[in-house]
Amino acid sequence: MQLGAEHGAASLVRVAVVGAGRMGQVHCRIVAENPGAALVAIIDPVEAVGTRAAQDWRSAWYAGVEEALAAQPIDAFVVAVPDRLHVGVTTDILAAGKHVLVEKPLADTFEGALQIAAAAEKSSGRILVGHVLRHDPRYRVAAQTVANGDIGDPVHFRASRIVPRSVGIANHGLSPIYMYQGIHDIDLVQWIAGSPIVEVCATTAAKILPAAGVPGVDVSVALLKLANGAVGTLEISWALPDATPSGLQSAFELYGTNGTVKIDVTTQGVELLSDDTFSYPDTVLSPEIDERLEGVVPQQFEHFLDMIRYGLPSRVSVSDAVAATTVLDALTESLDNAGWAAVRSSV
Repeated sequence: MQLGAEHGAASLVRVAVVGAGRMGQVHCRIVAENPGAALVAIIDPVEAVGTRAAQDWRSAWYAGVEEALAAQPIDAFVVAVPDRLHVGVTTDILAAGKHVLVEKPLADTFEGALQIAAAAEKSSGRILVGHVLRHDPRYRVAAQTVANGDIGDPVHFRASRIVPRSVGIANHGLSPIYMYQGIHDIDLVQWIAGSPIVEVCATTAAKILPAAGVPGVDVSVALLKLANGAVGTLEISWALPDATPSGLQSAFELYGTNGTVKIDVTTQGVELLSDDTFSYPDTVLSPEIDERLEGVVPQQFEHFLDMIRYGLPSRVSVSDAVAATTVLDALTESLDNAGWAAVRSSV
């Protein structure tokens, strides 16, 4: 594993990663490879998991945030624990006046998101919520195009994200599909269209996961209404065969009174073909190039460092992250009641 600079350099931002699971390991690598940061601690309540990761990354292991802060200086934290644990961990970090990059969604409920927002308001630490596609230049261009009025007034949209079924199997029912995958597109819809979602009507289907003995559904489809009068669909699925060349089929389309903006990320500009394989490799999110992770996910961390070092504003406001959680709550209500559900105002 490639490691970052030595921990003792005073100019480096000292970072701890909370959660040593799959995404936590990705963040560990990103921090370790960044020349402006030092990975000084890994925090995980499961000792075997935490100590193994700490050994891999030549870092210290601690069972909790308070223990880590008492043991050594830490400037910032990356929170990569399960959604339901975001509130306690993130509010503790903010209460200590430390900076935090917390994975999406901000919290698994609207009330939890409000708790984090209140803690952020009182804290001297900065917070960045990991809506990683906010750093993708394709979506940034789309959002700017709509904000400039180039397609006129939004009329209707379609957002879809279809991922391999192995993702759903690995999730094992821990997070609803519209939270685990759909939170990306919920944020994209509100951000790019420039208007909050105010009403939802959702349904699901389950065939693949039940056949594999795994809890959860295969797909969630929802109708969405925006405050600006636009309507559209949200389609989230992990029914894609694992052998699919791209590993992802995702698109965003927005139709306005004067034009259209479309983003298709199924292919990313490169085709790889050999005698026995064909693939569309990732070139944007986190491709490994020259033994380093490149792309949008490392860029998100670099933006976080710039917020800390130079006071740059966050590309993801806390209020936007809170607004996304209100939609999650409404989708849950819609599915429970088999009908339309209003989205509570986050203002």
